[in-house]
Amino acid sequence: MKILWLLVIFGSVLGLTMGLIPALTMAESAPQEAAGAAIAVACAVVPYCIARAVSMLSDSSKKDD
Repeated sequence: MKILWLLVIFGSVLGLTMGLIPALTMAESAPQEAAGAAIAVACAVVPYCIARAVSMLSDSSKKDD
């Protein structure tokens, strides 16, 4: 379970360094900034949703026992 949360942290850092910072510093227009911000958010949110779903599934399976 901890590996999934480490992936969330990694995704957040990756989104910041590869998506948001370049989008804000090198973008030439608002659509380019928005695309970079969307990539940054996706890098953080997708792993979070997966980790959250797995943790909820494991919690519900413990309750069923």
